[in-house]
Amino acid sequence: MNFTFIVPQRIFFGWNSLERIGEELKRLGSEKTLIVTSKGMVKREGFFKLTTLIKKEKLSPVVFNGVEPEPSMETAEKCMRIARESGCTLIIGLGGGSAIDVAKKVATDLELPKIMIPTTAGTGSEVTHESVLKVEGKKRAFVDERLTADVAIVDPSLMMTMSKRHISSSGMDALAHAIESYQCKKSNELTKSLARKAYLLIKGNIRKAITHDKKAISNMALASLMAGMAFGNSGTTLCHALTYPLSNKGIPHGEAIAIVLPHALEFNNFDKKVISEIRKIVRDVGLPTSFKGDAHEMATVVIKDKRHLSNNPKKVTLEDVVSIYRKVVEDA
Repeated sequence: MNFTFIVPQRIFFGWNSLERIGEELKRLGSEKTLIVTSKGMVKREGFFKLTTLIKKEKLSPVVFNGVEPEPSMETAEKCMRIARESGCTLIIGLGGGSAIDVAKKVATDLELPKIMIPTTAGTGSEVTHESVLKVEGKKRAFVDERLTADVAIVDPSLMMTMSKRHISSSGMDALAHAIESYQCKKSNELTKSLARKAYLLIKGNIRKAITHDKKAISNMALASLMAGMAFGNSGTTLCHALTYPLSNKGIPHGEAIAIVLPHALEFNNFDKKVISEIRKIVRDVGLPTSFKGDAHEMATVVIKDKRHLSNNPKKVTLEDVVSIYRKVVEDA
């Protein structure tokens, strides 16, 4: 078996691992740092921790806080202009997958070193070489080894401010990453091992995590990291393809995952016990199970997604996708 495994040069995991930021800024030779984040994040303790640690290095960070959920290419371009005008020499992505995806794209296009710091336990984007942005209103994945972060810092203490809903939805995203990377055509023994452990951690901790239990949050952060390493190297499948039309209509990605994942796994003839466990998790954490929309219209979008569908363990036709969506809509 031959495979390639791509991850950041350095990954720091653990409670208060954010304190490693200073030495990494020195190592990477940062003179002026741009923090890419959202408006909500700049009000949280994690942002103040990060800026305080940067200022300890006698650096004054520039802040771009214009990242929206499901960010657009226009947002990345605006961020890029600010980085250029400010003379930034290093990019930090702080937040959920949206902030990290914008930060990775900006840093890569400007050929700058990058440090990714997730504040949610779900996307795993800090360790992948992919950035998902909306182009002309539709989600598009950019996949390039150069998008890989130089450093990923996964500090579970930054995730304690997540809402119950956010813990649930981001956790479902990590769950899908684990399962899809396990069963996809591009999987290998390393990605399968990471995926299997990530699934077990999520199954055993997501319910406690929504109560803000510290150990459970830490385990979810680890699961997200492991699932990110897995799917970042094997890709995802039908489930993620099915979420794109929902996300284009404003459904948060993790909630879209919760809606379609059991149906995608049933189509792929996955383990019935696991599918049952997933349905129970979705119910227990209070995520939606249905969506009202035009099944055929959404299916025509999905069937063009060759990247995900070609990696699916089972061939997918337009009629198959319409049938899956009809089940989701019928549940409404």
